[in-house]
Amino acid sequence: MAKKTSVSLGAALDIMNASSLKTRLETALAKDLPVVLVSDKIERADSAGLQLIYAFIKKVEQRGHTVSWQKPSDTLKQSSEILGLSKQLYLV
Repeated sequence: MAKKTSVSLGAALDIMNASSLKTRLETALAKDLPVVLVSDKIERADSAGLQLIYAFIKKVEQRGHTVSWQKPSDTLKQSSEILGLSKQLYLV
């Protein structure tokens, strides 16, 4: 079984939590493995949070790995759709 690392995104993917999330994402990136974003608890998502995730996905892909979602919440899907980021975040 291939190794992966997981990052729990918590309940709020927003500007208020961007700094702590960025730290967790950088830790995952340093492992140089495919990443699973655990997103079933997301109740709030704003443009800052989604942009952070988009930038993270690009960095992971530049290293030759993939990012996948584990149980993306309806809120996450709706927010990404409203902001026009569903395709870029692989949520479609």
